[in-house]
Amino acid sequence: MFVLLMYGALLAAPLWAVAVVVKLASVALPGRRPDWGRDLLRWSAGMAAVGAVITYAIGLGTVQWDADEAESGAGSSPAVPCRSLPPDALDRLAGHEPSYVPLGFDCLLDDGSVVAANGPYTSLNTAAAAFALAAVLALIAVGFLDEYRARSAPRADTSGPRSGA
Repeated sequence: MFVLLMYGALLAAPLWAVAVVVKLASVALPGRRPDWGRDLLRWSAGMAAVGAVITYAIGLGTVQWDADEAESGAGSSPAVPCRSLPPDALDRLAGHEPSYVPLGFDCLLDDGSVVAANGPYTSLNTAAAAFALAAVLALIAVGFLDEYRARSAPRADTSGPRSGA
């Protein structure tokens, strides 16, 4: 199932990149709306969140792909991510264990120790976390911008005489 999500994410990634480039070009061109800064921050938060989801979906598919490859067919043992272990560790390989949160693929040795397999998992975890952090920071910036605008807006004078009193 995660492999299908990965394929969908791989198809969505170029569309996401095009949308980001088009939006940035539209901000650089003249004729922007007066509230373009707030709009850009909100849009950036949404696109960063989408980037985190796409990146994590690609990672989920990669982990499941590696786990499926390690469990079926000729030449499946040792698992492909574990094949790059040093020869002494490769001789003691007893199994593998995929991890979906955080993304990873661990090689289990016969003495009970665990060795992280080589793969793109660290990069995918880092990218997904960076996108998620960017989304949260952009939303916080929108809140600060709204608060700043509310505080700096001119207020109606309420100290004058009241009618009907």
